[in-house]
Amino acid sequence: MTYILHNLDNKIMKKRGIGQTISWYFAIFCYAMSLLTIAFATYWQTEHGTQDPIFAGALASIFFFGSCGFVLHYIAKANLPDYNLSK
Repeated sequence: MTYILHNLDNKIMKKRGIGQTISWYFAIFCYAMSLLTIAFATYWQTEHGTQDPIFAGALASIFFFGSCGFVLHYIAKANLPDYNLSK
């Protein structure tokens, strides 16, 4: 049964387009930037405390990069229909 479903999924799913591939790489970039910003915020908290506006900006950047990475990852994994008229 799983073999049939696996083959059915492979026939339904199409290859990713160039836009989805670019979206995938930008998602990885956003995740990496989010991790770097977490490291920076941790450093800033230990050295300067949490009362600085820079720390608040770092927290906002963590949220921004994480959210962008999630949305771009979702777009990259979407099964978009093929509207090619030449077929």
